[in-house]
Amino acid sequence: MKKVQLFEEVPGLYGTFRVEENVIQKIWAEQDFNVENLHTSCGMKLKVVSQGIWNRTEEGPDFKNAVIQLNEKEFSGDIEIHFDAREWKNHLHNQNKNFDRVILHVTLFPSKELKINTFTSSGTKIPQIVLLPLLSQSLEEYMEEAAIKSLASGVSDLPLKLVSPESMFEFKKDVQKLAQVRWEQKKKFAKKKLKTAPFKQVFHESFLEALGYRRNRSPMLRIAQFHPWQEWSNKVVSASDLFDSETEWKTKGQRPANHPKVRLEQYAKLWEMNPEWISQVENTKIPKNKKSLQLNRETLGIHALRKVWKEEILAQTFGGGKIDTLWIDVCLPILSAFHGKDYFDTWYYWPPGDFPVFLRSFVKKTGIAGNSLKTPFSNGVLQGALGYCIKKQLIN
Repeated sequence: MKKVQLFEEVPGLYGTFRVEENVIQKIWAEQDFNVENLHTSCGMKLKVVSQGIWNRTEEGPDFKNAVIQLNEKEFSGDIEIHFDAREWKNHLHNQNKNFDRVILHVTLFPSKELKINTFTSSGTKIPQIVLLPLLSQSLEEYMEEAAIKSLASGVSDLPLKLVSPESMFEFKKDVQKLAQVRWEQKKKFAKKKLKTAPFKQVFHESFLEALGYRRNRSPMLRIAQFHPWQEWSNKVVSASDLFDSETEWKTKGQRPANHPKVRLEQYAKLWEMNPEWISQVENTKIPKNKKSLQLNRETLGIHALRKVWKEEILAQTFGGGKIDTLWIDVCLPILSAFHGKDYFDTWYYWPPGDFPVFLRSFVKKTGIAGNSLKTPFSNGVLQGALGYCIKKQLIN
């Protein structure tokens, strides 16, 4: 019998969105969470030796033949994954002998009740672990990844059915609105961080965190916090030693250019090439658009500003889409929060950074950008389009 995919409605940035159980299973399959110092809900020390074989088709536990250690004692068996511990009993697993080999019950959310125990049909108590506090990014960011991969796997025609010519005007408004929401969230987060540390340290931490991409943000941020910007400015840190000091790097399937060791070396080189670069960022003047002119990259002075950012401030130590990602995800939100000015237009019309080809393809098919020199891809359009996909739950 084919497995039924379950889902749960979760409140998020763009309103309620759907989290499917296979996304949680994927997080377990890739061990995409903090795997250091794991403990079960009842306090046993847990180590995952092997996460098991993902059972995507047959009835029964989600992962077969897993190996774990509980208080340093090894166990072999299956893993079952749910949103909440109550689902074990609700799905009658406690009466099903096919689940008697389960050695660990993994849930996304903690139980609303104080204590819910999980038992097999033979009465064996199964240890439990809650993933939510261990995730390296928000649930919505995991769903963003799922949305992007959905577009990449041939489901990209599905959104177009909901973006008919008649609804195109509303779609454009929706994209702009969702981009604005995303910008406000970034500003709010930057403002919150600026309350915890001076500008230079906040910028240092945010920049390094962004260099970690999604999978390695946490170890990059720890390095920035333990080794403040002054150490990099005084050249008392070694990129190689810092890389070796961390144990939570996720490098499987990563492009060589994005390897965290490479990014740390580039960051060290930036400090060597331009020791005053953060001060230059702090004093950067963002041109204002003249209200009489049409909003675009030329009237906003984006081309000239991008050249200064790439060649003078970054001293050409970074290239490709990463220079744009760093500007739109780090620089503009922090500068906006620090100076108390709204740079939304510059953020919206700035060239897109490291957005996947699949998202660009979706936007191009809708006709709102990417089809002519008059309607180039922009950061804001792609940010809003991604928000639209999540809002409409266009996720496989």
